[in-house]
Amino acid sequence: MRLILTYHATRLESLDPRGCDVLRLAADLGILLDSGLPVLPLGKLLSPDCRHGVAITLDDGTRIDAEQHRHPRLGLLPSILQVLHEARNKIPAICASSFVIASPLARLEMARALAQDFGDDLMHDRWWPEAQRSGLMALENHSWDHNHPLVAHTAQRENRRGSFLDIETEAEAEAEIAAASDYIARAVGVRPRYFAYPFGDVSAFLRDSWLPRRGPEIGLEAAFGTEPRLLADGDNRWALPRFVSGRDWCDEDGLRALLRTD
Repeated sequence: MRLILTYHATRLESLDPRGCDVLRLAADLGILLDSGLPVLPLGKLLSPDCRHGVAITLDDGTRIDAEQHRHPRLGLLPSILQVLHEARNKIPAICASSFVIASPLARLEMARALAQDFGDDLMHDRWWPEAQRSGLMALENHSWDHNHPLVAHTAQRENRRGSFLDIETEAEAEAEIAAASDYIARAVGVRPRYFAYPFGDVSAFLRDSWLPRRGPEIGLEAAFGTEPRLLADGDNRWALPRFVSGRDWCDEDGLRALLRTD
């Protein structure tokens, strides 16, 4: 059994494991430890000789991945990095993959739109180098601007926002994925090895054409959507599945059900 679990640090509906992904991850690591299923870095989980394990991924790359956050209504929230550090004594191999948005302008615009709950600094990149050096987190590629509706102008040629399926030309792919890898590499000193499709949108153009050709040239080894299933032999490495917290499970019973999946 091999599976990938995905968390969003800004999923904060309530300050408890059911409504908060940071606390959900802390609780889930205890469940995984009890299950005996090894928690592995993404690269080890994807290695040809790995038959059992789980990897932790984080999407969007907000500062809550590395910094505590005091929510104006719900109180103090620990960082993902803090959760991982506390788990390291019992899970020595733990290392989460944080898929970050590269564009400084896109991150600023998204943060301003979410400022009421998270402040203007939600998506700064000052935490990236230290997180990478910690050995507990690897910074990976979640595109240049996510083609996000909160961003005024994206790399999509007609500025159609809200779906990564609209990234369907060579120029758009270069701007969204290759440029993001270059920026992240300059920021942390390590090129991203993996790409996560924004919104989980796996387009045929990127999966079957652009990524197989250009991915290895820019250092990418695999890409991930959000199809909710286990990894399987023969999977297309440019469209690997992940389970998403809050959608595919939200409590202990839900995670245990995933761990019983055939």
